[in-house]
Amino acid sequence: MSLAKAALFVARRQGPYLSRIQRRSVSSLSDSHDEHHGSENVSYPKEGFSSAGWTYTIIATLGIIGFYKFAPSPDEDNYVTRYISYYFTPSSSWASTNDRHLELTTSLREAVQISQTGQRPHIHRYRYPHSLEVASPFSVPVGGDPDVSRVRVKGTNEF
Repeated sequence: MSLAKAALFVARRQGPYLSRIQRRSVSSLSDSHDEHHGSENVSYPKEGFSSAGWTYTIIATLGIIGFYKFAPSPDEDNYVTRYISYYFTPSSSWASTNDRHLELTTSLREAVQISQTGQRPHIHRYRYPHSLEVASPFSVPVGGDPDVSRVRVKGTNEF
């Protein structure tokens, strides 16, 4: 690639990126603070105890006092306690469910431990042990004749 093509490629790559950057001066026409200088024309609402915030505070205070005065005592049966006792499961049911879960978890842990501590047998058991005696002498390469003099087939009760 020639030097002129490389310079053109670099100029073309930087062109769009530089044109997209918005430059903003420290002060501009949109940041003028003229609204602060004409404060004589601004009117504010009258402050007092008739504002909406004080009204909500007084209503909330009266509501709390009324609830405290007319609320049932802790030993009385009311709608909330009846609702809770009707729709929620009793603790005896949860205790039996937790006991059953503990039993299942214990049995699962025992099964996992059995499978993790298992070992392979020390001898290799062939499915067809008689196939050791039926080997073809023609499929053995030169010098590859194995020594099978000590190999013997064990019975079912031998280890």
